[in-house]
Amino acid sequence: MAFTINKLRQQPAWIALIVIIALCLWVASGMLKAQNEDSSSKQKSAEIPLVKVTVEHVIADEVTREISLYGRTEPDRIATLRSEVKGLVKEVHVQEGDRVSKGQKIISLEKSDQVSRLQSAKATLKQREVELKGAQALKAQGYQSQTALAQATANLEMAKADTVSFELAVSRSQITAPFDGIINQRFVEMGDFLKEGDNIAILVDLDPLVITANVTEINVQALKTQQQATGRMVSGDMLQGKIRYISSISEPGTNTFKIEVEVPNPDFSRMAGMSTELALPLETTWAMRISPAVMALDEQGNLGVKTVVDEHVKFVPIDIVKSDSQGVWLSGMGQQAEIITIGHGFVRDGDKVEVVRVDTAKNTSMGLSTNSPSSKAMQ
Repeated sequence: MAFTINKLRQQPAWIALIVIIALCLWVASGMLKAQNEDSSSKQKSAEIPLVKVTVEHVIADEVTREISLYGRTEPDRIATLRSEVKGLVKEVHVQEGDRVSKGQKIISLEKSDQVSRLQSAKATLKQREVELKGAQALKAQGYQSQTALAQATANLEMAKADTVSFELAVSRSQITAPFDGIINQRFVEMGDFLKEGDNIAILVDLDPLVITANVTEINVQALKTQQQATGRMVSGDMLQGKIRYISSISEPGTNTFKIEVEVPNPDFSRMAGMSTELALPLETTWAMRISPAVMALDEQGNLGVKTVVDEHVKFVPIDIVKSDSQGVWLSGMGQQAEIITIGHGFVRDGDKVEVVRVDTAKNTSMGLSTNSPSSKAMQ
């Protein structure tokens, strides 16, 4: 035995050959084992049944994309009427809540003093006119200096100014409405003494009624003046109007832009200060109405729905167009799709599945009416 070992040590090639043969036998045994395991796993996977999913064929409709905003109604104009002259309130012609027309009397002030001063100013004006004519005649004859003529002219102009001032004072003793509106508040009663600048009443104009709201900087570029808008008040009443104003500067702190929608209100039946939901239509796109329960997230966190194409699951990212009481309208899936309604939580993108289709005419789980005009046209 010792002889044999010593002989092998003297011939190292035999040692290397033995090691190589041992390694080959070991690798071959591992590959054989892997092939056996692979074949067994394939056999097992072939034996596992496919996941069964329920699929519904959904047809898209043309849907108008909308921007939803929350705003409030406001008057078109609001004015605080004030006294321009001093005087005692002689008569009150309107009450709070009364609707008035442009030029209608609101209150009347005592004007006896102004009338007397106006008569005196008119008499003085006539005197100044006579004096100026006399000065001009004397000047023509050389008996009047240029200075005296200039003084007579100045006196006449002063008399004219006084007359106009007192005429305005008399006219301003009648406080009238500057535009059609409603007396929202009245501050005076008969017998009150008013000074210049004292408040008399607040007049509001409700035709048109204005809905103000703020739109984000993302959506403001999609809006334009004279664009149609729909409003729904808290009472449920619907309003139809047009955008009349879009601010060019955003609000500090919120980066939102103020917009105004004017709504015809000829009978003043709509009131200001009421919360209103605005819907501003944008472009029209193809969308499908589905239940929110059908939506899912992929591994990257994208929102979408799982469809079936050639018996394989396909995840389709979607865009929410709008929502209503019957479901959510989604775009991005074309004009028709096979959407998984039951079992989408157990499959992933690319999985092969067993498909069970339902009759959309009998099943309303998607909330989409197959009797819509666009659906019939596509069928």
